[in-house]
Amino acid sequence: MALIKDLASGAMRPGHPIDEKELGARFSTSRTPIREAILQLAAQGFVVMSPRSGASVPKLSIHMLREMLELLGELEAIAAGYAARRMKPEERQQLERSVDACRQAAASDDAAAYERANDDFHQLIYDGCRNGALVEQIVTLRTRCAAYTIRRFESPGRMQRSVKEHEDVCRAIADADSGAAREAMLAHISIGGKDFAEFVSGLPPELLGI
Repeated sequence: MALIKDLASGAMRPGHPIDEKELGARFSTSRTPIREAILQLAAQGFVVMSPRSGASVPKLSIHMLREMLELLGELEAIAAGYAARRMKPEERQQLERSVDACRQAAASDDAAAYERANDDFHQLIYDGCRNGALVEQIVTLRTRCAAYTIRRFESPGRMQRSVKEHEDVCRAIADADSGAAREAMLAHISIGGKDFAEFVSGLPPELLGI
């Protein structure tokens, strides 16, 4: 769905109103299917409905954002553990090449290229974990948090730290060590304590809800 892609890319920011008329023109369709799609998105937590202002992209509170990122870390760790047991040799080689792409982007200080290489790295793990239900939950959480994490690789030193974390995950998967893969991925994804405080302090206040 195009609206999901907009949310996942961070193009639709928290608080952004969902204009049914504009969407109808964009997709050349009537308001009825647009309303049905919005209701489906609301049921999944991607949008919120208000009697007065209609549908909009929800603003997450600091508490809710922390809960989502905690859960995301745990689910990503499970996926890495499964991938360590289930990936085929050629998939492990692809993962190593994706880490090389991350290194090159970090060395060039190219945040946009790193974002793409990072997405490829995680997608290979999702494919290799062989658990569609798990991946669906991960993608949902990533989409709901996307507007808050879109600039994460622009902070000084973050790409270089991420590369090191990717190397740890990749090594554990190459060794088929599911426990080490889970721990490495959890360390890579988790945001806690001081790191979370610094992360939140860099967010525009207008993105956060009560």
